[in-house]
Amino acid sequence: MNKKIVAQLVTVVVVGLAVVLGWFAWEHYTRSPWTRDARVRADVVTLSADVSGRIVSLHVQDNQHVEKGQLLLQIDPARYALAVEHAKRSVEVAKATQGQSQAAIISSEALLKQRQSEERRRRTLKQGFAISGEEWEKASTEVAVARADLLSNQANLGLAQANVQLAIAALTQAELDLQRTRVTAPVSGYVTNLLTREGDYASAGSALLALVDSDSFYLSGYFEETKLPRIAVGDRVQIHLMSGEAFGGIVQSIAFAITDRENSPGNRLLANINPSYTWVKLAQRVPVRIQIDPQYARKGSLRAGTTATVTVLER
Repeated sequence: MNKKIVAQLVTVVVVGLAVVLGWFAWEHYTRSPWTRDARVRADVVTLSADVSGRIVSLHVQDNQHVEKGQLLLQIDPARYALAVEHAKRSVEVAKATQGQSQAAIISSEALLKQRQSEERRRRTLKQGFAISGEEWEKASTEVAVARADLLSNQANLGLAQANVQLAIAALTQAELDLQRTRVTAPVSGYVTNLLTREGDYASAGSALLALVDSDSFYLSGYFEETKLPRIAVGDRVQIHLMSGEAFGGIVQSIAFAITDRENSPGNRLLANINPSYTWVKLAQRVPVRIQIDPQYARKGSLRAGTTATVTVLER
């Protein structure tokens, strides 16, 4: 009899323990803030040529680490160097023309003063009837012509000054184009999937290589919406990569929107609601950005796109 009671008690305890463990497992699976759907991410800079030309030298290899400002490749600079020399000569010609206009103004001002002096002298002589009115009118006409000539030279000077400014701007552009035949790294990072080769022709605006910013690695974890109430900015997390590495991190931000697949814009931008309704509703996944612990020693060995499991630690 005692054995039967003991067996019953053991059965009850085992069943109760199984129920409790099952409840904790279900609570952990459905409510605990963790996810196996996380990815290592990094910012990728796509480098393009600002000028066109043949690539005469390539200074990097695939998967090589480069420092910010390091020379990556050189586009043939010969044509752009000639453009700089041409622009310099154009500046010199424009300045010479400006000098001629200034000299012409000085000459016109002197001639105008001379004509005005003659006009005043002849006006006095006319008042004393020493000369005819025709001679005085001739002097007045010469003053008007000299004044018009001065105004014309002043306009030419303004045009010459504008041409100097245009020539200087063209020189600045030519020097900038020459400078941009050297493509340098805007950030420190890793060259990835390098397909460009020395001798290729680079077209302005076309992508030449991709650079993974080595200082931008982070994790993007996709958490179910039911778990978001237990996640807050600043929470500590534990990260496990599929390769077996483990390290810590901090919740940096939580996305405020995801795409609503059931509500796409319809005719005249009206809401286009799906008339069918699925009875089984799955929890939506929301991206959570996670900052990697700066103290993690192997941060430089991370690979963007790899899979990770993220667990938010209890506060």
